[in-house]
Amino acid sequence: MSEDVGKAKIIARLSKDIWLKHTLDKVGDVGVASIEIESLAKELKVTKGSFYWHFQDRGSLLSETLNYWYDSATLAIGLVGKRDFNAPLDRLRYFFTLALNRSPDVPGGPIEQALREWARVSDIAAEMTRRVDQDRISLIADAYVELGQSKDQARLTAEMALASLIGLNILMRSKSLRHQAEDTKAFLKLFLSATIREGI
Repeated sequence: MSEDVGKAKIIARLSKDIWLKHTLDKVGDVGVASIEIESLAKELKVTKGSFYWHFQDRGSLLSETLNYWYDSATLAIGLVGKRDFNAPLDRLRYFFTLALNRSPDVPGGPIEQALREWARVSDIAAEMTRRVDQDRISLIADAYVELGQSKDQARLTAEMALASLIGLNILMRSKSLRHQAEDTKAFLKLFLSATIREGI
């Protein structure tokens, strides 16, 4: 094995997904404007060669990070929900409970806040945040339709639920675990109510 091939294999060991996940986490910490290739490489304990093995430049890293965010925070969750929860009420409970936790990638969490801020000046970020919002609304609305709501009512309920999730996750960052539990219970009671067939 040549020396060049050996170096390439060492560089490749740090997978693209590791770079993307770390970048996404960093976005939640410092915002998109502060993302620097050199500092990311230092934190991952690799050379910049590892970065250029997977990405052309900073722009391509950020673009692929947006796709990674969509795949991990929306697409994968939707697929699991549809696969593992046949009953629409169970599916909603899964979506809502997952969304109401303290992880940084929840709706309205630090990562999303940073990406939405970036979306104000970036067309690709704006398009991806719209796509994420529409996919989330569709996933929630589909369950409400199965529960008996009309398509229009289900979409309105889904939009209200998503807006509440985003707002609660922003507010709960400054609340205690007890208050977070109380807010989560109140949200679930409202949006999993037995009266949803009649509309909220």
